[in-house]
Amino acid sequence: MDGREPVTQTRRGRRVSHNEQRRRTLLRARALLAAALVLGIGGTVTVAAWTDQEHATTTVTAGRFAIESRVSGTTWASNDTTAVTLPLAATDLYPNQSRAAWVQLRTAAGSVPGTVSLTAVQVALPADTAPHTDLRDALRVRAAPVADVGGCGPAAVLGPDVGITAVPPQSAQTLAGDGQSVVTYCIVVSLPATAVSTAQGGHVEATWTFTGTTDGVRP
Repeated sequence: MDGREPVTQTRRGRRVSHNEQRRRTLLRARALLAAALVLGIGGTVTVAAWTDQEHATTTVTAGRFAIESRVSGTTWASNDTTAVTLPLAATDLYPNQSRAAWVQLRTAAGSVPGTVSLTAVQVALPADTAPHTDLRDALRVRAAPVADVGGCGPAAVLGPDVGITAVPPQSAQTLAGDGQSVVTYCIVVSLPATAVSTAQGGHVEATWTFTGTTDGVRP
C-alpha cells in the first residue's frame, strides 16, 4: 500500500475519499434524525383549548290553591271537611212552597287563581223507606250563580228544576287568586204541588259539594 486514502466512485463518476463519504453519510443520518424528531413532536403535542363558563340559577316553588265559603250569618272559612249549614229554612214544607239560600265562594288568602263549580249532591235519609224516600223523590232544586245575594230568592230564575239528587246544569266560575273575587250561588228547593201525600213527615238532608280547581287557568 502507498499510504493514500481509499477513494470511491460516485454515481456521477466523481471520485470521493472514504472519509468524505462517511462524513456525508453522517450528515444525512443527522438530518433524517432531526426530521424524525420534528415530525414526532408535531404528531404528539396538541394546543390546549381555553374554556370559560357562565351560570344562571333560579328557585322554583309550588303555589297553593284553596277555596273557602260562607253562608248568611257566618264568616269566611274552609269547609272542606265539615259542611256549613245552608240556611234554607226548609222545615215544615208543604206542596207548592219554595225556599232559597245563597252560598259564596272565593280563593283563600295567598291562593293561586282557579275555577269553582257545583259538582255533586248527596242526600241522606233516616231510613230508606217512606215517607223519607217519597219526600226525596218529590223535592226539586234549582242552583246557579247569581250576581249578588240580592238576586237569590224563591222566585229566582236559575234554570230548570231537577231532582234534589241531581246536579243542575251549569258552567265553572272563575275565581281570582288571593280572595280577589267572590262567586255567589243561589240554591232553591221546592216541594211541588204534585208531591204525594205519603211524603208527609219525611226528612232528608242534602249536602251540596262545590269543587275548585286550577285546571285551564293561565296567568
